Amino acid sequence: MELEASRNVNLDDYYKPAFEKGNVSLWVNMVITIVGLALLLGTDSPAAEYVLSFGLFGFAGGITNWLAITMLFKKIPGVYGSGVIPVQYVSIRETIKDVIMGTFFDPEFLEQYIGEKLKSVSKDIDTDAKVKEMTEGEEFDKTLDAKLATLGDRPELAPLAAFGGPAALKPMIKPFVSGLGLELAPLLKEKLTDPKVVVDIDLVRDEIEKYMDVRMKTLTAKKVTRLMEFVIMEHLGWLVVWGNVFGAIIGVLSEAASLTPEYRHGNSTMA
Repeated sequence: MELEASRNVNLDDYYKPAFEKGNVSLWVNMVITIVGLALLLGTDSPAAEYVLSFGLFGFAGGITNWLAITMLFKKIPGVYGSGVIPVQYVSIRETIKDVIMGTFFDPEFLEQYIGEKLKSVSKDIDTDAKVKEMTEGEEFDKTLDAKLATLGDRPELAPLAAFGGPAALKPMIKPFVSGLGLELAPLLKEKLTDPKVVVDIDLVRDEIEKYMDVRMKTLTAKKVTRLMEFVIMEHLGWLVVWGNVFGAIIGVLSEAASLTPEYRHGNSTMA
C-alpha cells in the first residue's frame, strides 16, 4: 500500500518536512553550541571548550552543506551558480528524456519485449481449432458459394454445366481449403509473433519520442525543481547530517590538538 501510495504522489502537493533529519541535526548542534557557550561563561572546566568546539564546528559543517543543497534548488541573488536546477531545467528535462529513451526504449529491448508479449499471447490461441471453426462455419460456406458462382461465367468452365456447374466443385474444394488452412496456420502464427513482421520498431520509437517531447514541454522550471526535490531531497538530508558529524569530530580533534582559538581570552594558541 505504501509503494502504491508513493507512485500516486502529486508533486504540486510535495513539501519538505520542517523537521527533516538534516534540519534536526542542525538544531542539535546549535543547542550544543549554546550549551558550550553557557558552560564556558559559567565554569573554568576545559570540557566546556570541547563542548563548544563540538557544537560550533559541527554546526558549521552542517550549515555549509545545507546551503549548498539549498542553492541547488533556489536561485540566490548575487550568488553565482545558485539555482542550477531551475536555471538549467530545459537541459535537465532533455537529459531525462534521452536517458529514458536510451535505457528503456532502445530498439533491441523493444523488439525482444514485443516479441515475448506476442508469443505469450499466441500460446493461448489454438490455431487449428480456429481454422476448423472458421472453415466449418456458415460464413465460410456463403463466401465459398459466392466465389464459385463467379466462375460460372468463365468459358473454360462451361463443360462443368453438365455436372452441376462450378458449385459441383464445392465438395472437393472445401476439404482442400480446410487442409491448406491447417497447414498454413502454424506458419501464420509464427509470422504474427515476429515483431519484425508485425511491428515497425523504429516507428514505435518515433511515436514514443514524439510523446516524450510533448510531455517534457509541460515540465516547467517549478515542476522540474519539485521533481528533483522529491527524488533526491530525502537522501541529500544525509549530507547535512554527516556534515554535522564530521564537523563535530574535526572540532574535538582541533581542540585536542590546541588548534582552536582560546575562547576565553580571544587569542589563538597558534600565535
